[in-house]
Parts: sequence; C-alpha cells; structure tokens
Amino acid sequence: MNLHQLETLYWLAQLQNYQRVADKLRLSQPAISARINTLEETLGAALIDRSKAHFSLTDQGYDVVQYAERMLDLRDSMFRKISETDSEGHRLRIAAASLSVMTLAPRLFDALKQRFPNLICDVISASDHQLAQHIEAGSVDVAFLSNAPPTVQVSKLFTVHYEIRWIAHRDLVEPRKKAYGVADLTRLPIIHYPRTSPLFPMTEAYLGETQLGAASRHSANSLGTIVQMLKQRMGIAAIPAIAVADEIETGELVVLPAEQPLRVLKVRCAYANMARRELIDTLAEMAGEAAMAYCAENPKWTRFVPGE
Repeated sequence: MNLHQLETLYWLAQLQNYQRVADKLRLSQPAISARINTLEETLGAALIDRSKAHFSLTDQGYDVVQYAERMLDLRDSMFRKISETDSEGHRLRIAAASLSVMTLAPRLFDALKQRFPNLICDVISASDHQLAQHIEAGSVDVAFLSNAPPTVQVSKLFTVHYEIRWIAHRDLVEPRKKAYGVADLTRLPIIHYPRTSPLFPMTEAYLGETQLGAASRHSANSLGTIVQMLKQRMGIAAIPAIAVADEIETGELVVLPAEQPLRVLKVRCAYANMARRELIDTLAEMAGEAAMAYCAENPKWTRFVPGE
C-alpha cells in the first residue's frame, strides 16, 4: 500500500468517475483500476461497491477515504515545512470560524503583512466541526474556534465574547410588542444552525420543547447564508449581532427584545502548532492586539477578555 493508491481512492470518492480521476492524475483508466484493485488486495476488503449501477463506496471504503484524506494532508503539511527557509518566508495555515474571518481577520492580516512581508497566510474557514478534522490531521498551524477550550497553552491567551441576539427583518416585527417570550418566538419561522454548530445547543436549550411549532424551521450551515435568509424575510435567527451591525444601524434588520437573554459566543485560540512556538507566540500576541482594538471599536456587541 502506498500514498499513490490512497490518493487515487480519495479522488475517486470525490469525482466518482474512473476516467475523470485518470485525467486529473494524468494516468490511464486501467492504471487507476489497477491501483484500486491492489489497494483492495492489500487491505483484504472491497472498497468499491460493484453491485450497484452507479459509483458507490462500501462502508470500509468510506473509512479508508477518511484515513487517506488525513494522510494526504500530512504529506502536504510535511512538504510545506520542508520548503520553509526562514521565519519571514514561512507559510502559515490559519483555521478560523467564519465569525472570526468576518470580524478579526482583516485587522490581523494587515498587521501580519506589515510585520512579516514575506509571510504567506492560508485561511481555512468552515464550521468548528469541519475545522477539527484539519486540526486532527495536523494540516493547520493555529485555529480560532467557537466555544472550544484551548488544547495548548500559548502566550497572550484571550477570548472574544460575541453577544447573541434574536434578529429579524423589520417586516416580521410587531411594532408595539415590547418583549418576545419563547412562545412568541416559536410562532415565527426560525433559521437554525446545524447540530454541529456551537449555536445549535444554545438555541435548542433556549427554545426547549416548544421549538417544534407550526411555523417553518430552516437550517443553514453558514453565517453569511443565514444573514441573507434574514434579509429575505425567511425567518428569525439567534446570531452574533455584530455580523449584522450595519443592517441593524440602517433598520433593515432589528434585534427582537427577548424576555430571556442568550449566552455569549466565545471565540479563542484553541489550537496551536507548538513546533513553531516562536512564530505562533508572535501570532497570538498580534491576534490579541487586533481583537482588543476591534472590541474597543464595537463595544455594544463584543467584549475582549484577556487571559481566558
């Protein structure tokens, strides 16, 4: 078994077509089939379900693809580290929840560019659940996650607290209503995060058993998508208010006066590659300075907490 065989299986799982994989890897289709057959013989298990008319992996095939993806990520990570020559010529891979990218990242990247002109920054923005897979594979150097405890001690630890509010389009709001109870909220269509989001258990606990009312229940796995759905009057959502601060300012979207407050969402540096301790410590310090400045400019919806 070798990485070429695993890479072939990985791309076959993505493209689901032998010829397309052959074109991508610049091999013949028989060579692709031979790699898969050899891999199956080595593992002693069928990875492709050949009883179906369409392409399908077996259960063992799905498992092997997950391992293959991790091994390929590790290979790429190794090549990146070998190619680095000096501290200012490094490539830094930063994993960050979408909220961090929207709020803290621009100021941080400007500071990094000024301090390390030759530093190359790659950003991976996804859900915490998806970013955890990159951390496990060792394919990122630092990760800023939501509501996750830090797994390694770095200097200048900090946390940003984001105020969560029920947000709605102004057309969905009752002008004279002074406060919305749980029953009032569940009568409106609600836009949820998926279960893997740290905001899902927060809203689930808030709404309790009443959440399955007669109104529509939508789901979206992107903060940007939820914001667009709010603007399209598709429902209400409990989100970090800072994400729609401009829309709140113009009156397009409004904060619903809820009777019970929601907990804050905490974002912190939850993972760091300590093999690059000096660079990571510098990054953490600069990220803290950027976060402190951002929160000072947006005190209504954010709060900087040092040492947390």
